[in-house]
Amino acid sequence: MPEPPAESEYSDVSSYGYPAPGLAPQQFAGRAHARGGRPVRERGIPGWAAVLLLLLIAGVGGVIDQISGASIQGAFNWALIVASLVAILVVRRRQMFPVVIAPPLVYFIASAAKLYFSSNGLKDRAALTDAAANWLVYGFPAIAGATAIVLVVAGVRMIGRR
Repeated sequence: MPEPPAESEYSDVSSYGYPAPGLAPQQFAGRAHARGGRPVRERGIPGWAAVLLLLLIAGVGGVIDQISGASIQGAFNWALIVASLVAILVVRRRQMFPVVIAPPLVYFIASAAKLYFSSNGLKDRAALTDAAANWLVYGFPAIAGATAIVLVVAGVRMIGRR
């Protein structure tokens, strides 16, 4: 009867290259160097940092709109689209999900903040209704465009790395 292969010098990897019993897959995944390969390091920034970058670039557009007094939020809409594209291009491939869902949330949060600061704390219900209508009418193309760009680029990145 053949003897089973001896354990390797690493206690977490058998000679078959599989993780030792009781070792979580996450612990084993980062130990490519123990199997003779190099550790895999993914390019890009973490997902949370990409979302912060998106917020920062879109915020610059919001500040431009606030300074110019524009009520339609033209600079913010374009900044949201550009920020979404930049964020999905620089994020790590495995951490794209937060960036994919961020554009509508960023638009909503920024619009709500602008309304809050411009209406002295949401005391006027008519102003709130008017602002919500403006968000839907003027914001939908920016939200749809940013989300579409993010989805297309994320899809291309996922397929391109197979």
